[in-house]
Amino acid sequence: LSIGSTEEQTPEAIFERAVKQWPYAARFWIMYADWAEGEATVLAQAVYDRCLAQIPSIELWTAYLTFCKRLLPLEEVTKAYAKAVDLLGTDHQAGIIWTEYMTLVKHIYNTQTKKENPDADVQGKLLAEDANPIEVARKSLSETLRKRIEGKKAGDISDEEFLRVGESLNVDLEYMRRAFQRASSTAHHASEKLWVGYEQLEKSLGNPTQSQKLLAEHMPRFVKAKAAFKELQSLCAGLDYSIAAVPLTAKNSAQQHKLFDKWRSVIRFEQTNPLRLERKDLQARVTLLFQQAALSCAYHTELWHDFADWLDAGNQQAQAMMCLERALERFLPQDLTLRLLLCHRKEVVESPLSPSALQAAEAAYLKLLDESPKPTPLALINYLAFVRRQHGGGDFRAAFVEKSEASPHCTWEAYQFVAETEYHVFGNTEAACKVFRLGLERYGDREPSLLVAYINFLISINDLRSARAELSQGVMSRLQVAVRDKLSKRSDPQLEDAMAFLWQKWTRLERYFGDAASIQRCVLFRDEEFRRLQQDQGLDEDSIVETPAAFGLSMTMSEVEEGFRYQHLKPQAAYSPATPSASSSQKSAAQQPEVAAAPAPSVSPSSPNEALVDSKVQDAVESQRRLGPSVGSVGQNVHIARPDVSKMLAFRPALDVLGLKKESFTSAWPSTAAASAPPRTFPGVPFDPRRPPPPAAPVGGAGGAHTDEEKVPVPTMIPKCLQDLLAVLPTRPLKGAKPDVDYLLTVLQTVNIPAIPVKELERFRYDSLRLRKEEDNANLRKHGLVKDDLDGDGGSGGFFSNRPTIYRDRLQAKRQRLAEEMRSIKKEG
Repeated sequence: LSIGSTEEQTPEAIFERAVKQWPYAARFWIMYADWAEGEATVLAQAVYDRCLAQIPSIELWTAYLTFCKRLLPLEEVTKAYAKAVDLLGTDHQAGIIWTEYMTLVKHIYNTQTKKENPDADVQGKLLAEDANPIEVARKSLSETLRKRIEGKKAGDISDEEFLRVGESLNVDLEYMRRAFQRASSTAHHASEKLWVGYEQLEKSLGNPTQSQKLLAEHMPRFVKAKAAFKELQSLCAGLDYSIAAVPLTAKNSAQQHKLFDKWRSVIRFEQTNPLRLERKDLQARVTLLFQQAALSCAYHTELWHDFADWLDAGNQQAQAMMCLERALERFLPQDLTLRLLLCHRKEVVESPLSPSALQAAEAAYLKLLDESPKPTPLALINYLAFVRRQHGGGDFRAAFVEKSEASPHCTWEAYQFVAETEYHVFGNTEAACKVFRLGLERYGDREPSLLVAYINFLISINDLRSARAELSQGVMSRLQVAVRDKLSKRSDPQLEDAMAFLWQKWTRLERYFGDAASIQRCVLFRDEEFRRLQQDQGLDEDSIVETPAAFGLSMTMSEVEEGFRYQHLKPQAAYSPATPSASSSQKSAAQQPEVAAAPAPSVSPSSPNEALVDSKVQDAVESQRRLGPSVGSVGQNVHIARPDVSKMLAFRPALDVLGLKKESFTSAWPSTAAASAPPRTFPGVPFDPRRPPPPAAPVGGAGGAHTDEEKVPVPTMIPKCLQDLLAVLPTRPLKGAKPDVDYLLTVLQTVNIPAIPVKELERFRYDSLRLRKEEDNANLRKHGLVKDDLDGDGGSGGFFSNRPTIYRDRLQAKRQRLAEEMRSIKKEG
């Protein structure tokens, strides 16, 4: 801050200039209040009163509460804490405020309880208390400040004063219960400590049934608050709350956008309602976050747009309007997006508009025209659209005529808009053409983009003859000027760009919509006119060149490619770089606008040095970028038919037969002769050598009446992906407990399984796949994937066994002892 005259060098004057320049910087207000506190308590209170309402900062409110604890009476301190938790109690940093506030009200409650029941301490009716925050704050007072409160009401913090304050604030059991429930259900670091205090409160009442019911009812809110606080801690890590909002520049743009992204992630998390609050409470909680984010990111347009949308979603349209007005008044007065949004909101505030609302909306549009930088054609276009919507075609045309004569915002874009409105809204093709012609007469050769827009309009209404006439006239007029410049050894890059731009448009029109000889006639017309122009300049016959290319007016390769463009399709020469050159980027209609590191001004008026843009081609390119598939083009655009994946169903592998369900039969297996016969097969069930033969029908008895169909086991259908898994599993007999299939599949999905060497796997069927044990195990041992089986009954102790351990050894020894005992028992029997 620069120091002015001698009178302005006082601390108060310096602080006033600081807070005037940075009205939402909490640090400046805190320093101002600290200085004022040393001068007089009333002066410090006045400073805080000016800033507390407009700055929802935990840092500022903590400083204010410290001031209150040091110099204000107990009742004022308690009211200040109550106001702080009402305003900032939902902030995840508000734990210290809640803790100190509950300490004060618990002392009030205990004092009241002891007065009503002197034996409350013995009976366990009192609540555990922390150190009195007022006493802690006053221990560090200087002698000057201590003398200021000695013998006065502000210095009284006796139990009698606590009783008086409790009666004044109506602190009772319900007051304490509501306070504890609010404090413990808010996401902050002290929620667990306050929940313990709430449990003590309910249990101290001597009604276990009611206390359990209330605690069980409120417990889910406390758990959600704890979980939300952990998530907020990670989201807010590295977030600096003390940064003051500053205008965006190229130097601070990256840092500011990083800060804004941090705030936006926190806001979006809170908008998901992790605490499952009611709509009113959620609205207040997220609104506070937007207000706090604005302290650091007030110059981000997106923040105010999101804030207004959030207020709209909560049926707070008036507050949303005030939010936008505040943003424009204090931070972004020249932001065209917010100003147009505010005008639009005033227009749609009610339907139909009342006369007063209509007048207010029109005044907003006119104010926008008066205060916008000149020229701002988009402001005029939106105003004309408003007039047409609200007043009709007659007033729309009258307003355009008036603004075209007097308004500095009327550029060629306004003429194009009015012409398209005449055609699309009123269906008047003749009036649209007249408006285009008026614009061409006014701007002439200065705005070739208007001529391109007119030609696009003529093509859209199928008037190709007029389109050819306009193109030929535009090319020839610029070719004439170019010839004079070349003879005079002058150069006008803008003129050459415009001529090449219109020539590309002309050749595209003839190539795609003309007949076989159209392009030849077009080239002959250009060359004849070119020779005539040289003759008119008085050149000798020997000096006359045949084509503009020989005269130095040739097109680059990128311009030739543009001549073959159709909508978003454009060929690309094999040697062309992936990134367009500087010259071609200016002439390419599909070139996207460059995004500067710093935010560009909201208003970008037309400039004669801007690159020529074919709006029709640009719209096609943008539509293809956003909606169409990405198709590369090298040499030519080659489109390959691709399936519509959005209509595909999820892959479900075909089911095949792995095995047959086992069925219990009381009869014995077939005889040796029967077993040596060829095995039976069933329709649709392939033969598997691993599958045991089905049991034969019992001899005699009722079982002999069963038919073959009744004895065919039901096949088990298993997907082939599981067949693959089962086929490569070890074939050794399973010992120990059976594996948990769900756990097995989970492990297989999360662990990279090494490749299994399986030779000639493709010639086996899925259901008959069988690994040769010796070869498989040898290969696996070579790769270190399996170990040799342990001998005896105490072999591999389970499916997931890895290596012998002391526990497995003990288990195997126990199994061996049991086996020996069983064998001895059998021998004795």
